[in-house]
Amino acid sequence: MMFTGKMPLTLLLVLVMASLVCAQDSAVINAHTRWVLKTKSNVRVNSPIVRLEDVVEPTDPNMAGWKRIARSPIGLVPVGGQTMTIERDRLSPIILAAEATPRIIDWVGQDTIRVVYDKNYKPQSHSSVAQVAYTQGTVAGAVTNAGSYATGSYEAGSYKAGESGQDSQVGSVERLTASESRRVVHWIELAIERFQPSIHESYEVEVEADQPGLAALRLIGGVTDCAPVSEPHEGVCVFAIEARSADGTVRSDISVRLSAHPTVVVPARTLGRGHRISANDLELQPIPAEQLSGDVIVDMDLLIGKEVRGTLRIGQPIGHGEIGEPILIHRGDLIELRVLGGGVSVSTNAKAVDSGAHGELIEVETMAPRKRMVARVSTIGVAEIVTRAPIVR
Repeated sequence: MMFTGKMPLTLLLVLVMASLVCAQDSAVINAHTRWVLKTKSNVRVNSPIVRLEDVVEPTDPNMAGWKRIARSPIGLVPVGGQTMTIERDRLSPIILAAEATPRIIDWVGQDTIRVVYDKNYKPQSHSSVAQVAYTQGTVAGAVTNAGSYATGSYEAGSYKAGESGQDSQVGSVERLTASESRRVVHWIELAIERFQPSIHESYEVEVEADQPGLAALRLIGGVTDCAPVSEPHEGVCVFAIEARSADGTVRSDISVRLSAHPTVVVPARTLGRGHRISANDLELQPIPAEQLSGDVIVDMDLLIGKEVRGTLRIGQPIGHGEIGEPILIHRGDLIELRVLGGGVSVSTNAKAVDSGAHGELIEVETMAPRKRMVARVSTIGVAEIVTRAPIVR
């Protein structure tokens, strides 16, 4: 049966999903399976039915499950010579939703595939697929109307070129696509966090996505070592990256920009409510700028001698509202109330109605007679009321 018109999208999707289910083989595919697939740029086919293997090839020819889906139909190409355009970023969601496919698909190659029908074209054997690094995964297809086809650009991160830094299919001189750059940069950032924790804790790490050294890491399957070439410092530093691929070990020098985190004062241990802060209770620690607020205290001298109002947790920035002057009189304390004026001082017993630090005004209640008044905290257990001396006319 020859298709010369447009196939409805719903019908085509049903065909694709049915092909995937019916073509299952005994390959073991689970939630941890990861496939690396490479798109072809310009494709000629001698059949109006475009199949998955016409536009996509695995980086590992022995990839589990590939044979059972390679012949899956993914669209119809116009037989009049018009070009069918396939966009990669619309395929992966449908593939991942199919039965018995992996949870992660990594892509290599161009984002756009162009397919032309040529009845005289004789395809080459698919067994000549280059052996590049891989993880495991699977793919299927979907089509948009008017012959515009879609493929998914699903990122996860895992694959690499050989030790020479060259990809036998693409070549190390070819610039990485945006998705490939993001994946390689993500691997490097994870490696710095793992292998250089002190740098990760002290600096903001930024890897430029357009530097030439990333091309050698196109198909990495994981970073095995990461170390600065010289003493790390604020600014641009060079890191030696060593990673694994199916072809062996890959090495490349990558420029990384380090920006020092702001240094703030944090508790060296958890401090409870009412604790009087000393120098031994504090330490300086770099904190990412996004975790800081304008209320954070950065000067250690402002904290020494202050009292904790709540609970200060170890390693957490301290805000102004979490500390205060030491409380000298607590609510309910029996205190000495002094009345000063004209060079005369009179003392009596009273009960504190409020709590207060030095110099703060609190309400107190005298014992006999019971009368409430406002006094200023002078020292521990003492509050004062200052009156004016009488004026003699």
